[in-house]
Amino acid sequence: MVAGCLLWSSCFDLVEEIDMNHQGAGTIKATLNLSKSRTQVASLLKMKRVNGIDIPSEAKIKQEMEKTVRTLKSTPGISHVQYNLDFHNYIASLSCHFDNVQALNEFSQTLSDQFKIQITSYNSYRYDPPSHIFKRSYSYTDNLAKEFNKISSEDQNLFNEAYYTNIMRFDKKIQSQSHKLTKISANKQAVLLKIKAIDLIKGTTSLANTIILVK
Repeated sequence: MVAGCLLWSSCFDLVEEIDMNHQGAGTIKATLNLSKSRTQVASLLKMKRVNGIDIPSEAKIKQEMEKTVRTLKSTPGISHVQYNLDFHNYIASLSCHFDNVQALNEFSQTLSDQFKIQITSYNSYRYDPPSHIFKRSYSYTDNLAKEFNKISSEDQNLFNEAYYTNIMRFDKKIQSQSHKLTKISANKQAVLLKIKAIDLIKGTTSLANTIILVK
C-alpha cells in the first residue's frame, strides 16, 4: 500500500526524527509529506489500481493507520502513540515514546508488518549505554527497486525531487559519527542525513551509521 502511494506520487519527503537520551529511551516521529504532489495524489486516490499496483482509498489509509496505532499501543516499551492524517495537504505522521532501542526496533517491525514493506530485514538499531555507542545497521533490499522499474523512465526521473531525511537528537554531545553524508549540528547534539529517495531505491547509498556520544 505504501509502496503504491510513493511510486506514483514521485515528489515526496519522508522525515524520520528520533530524540534519544543517554539511557536509550526517547521518541520517534515519522512524517510522510506528499503535498508537493497533491494534485497527482488526489487523482490517484480515485483509482483502485495502476499498472498492477494497488492504490488505497482515504478510508483504507485511515483504517490501516488506526490498526497500526492499536498495535503499537499494545507493544511493550511503546507509549504515547499519536498520529495525524491531513488529506488536504496529504501529510501523514506517526509518533510514539520508546523505553529502549528494542522498542524502537519494534516500532519498525510493526510498520513492516502492517504496511507489508520490509523495514526490519535491512534496518535496525542498537545502543550500548555504558559505552554510549549508537548503531544503525542497514543492508540493501531490492523490493522497492522491482516496483520502481515498473514505471516509465519519464516518471522515474521525477523521483529526483523525492527525499528521505533522518534527524537524531541526543542529550549528550556527539564525539563522532561514521556516515560520510551526515552532518553534525553546531551544538554537537544532533545529526542530519538528507538523501534522494532514488538513491535508497537503487541501493547507491546506505543508512548505516555509528554514533559515539561523549561520556
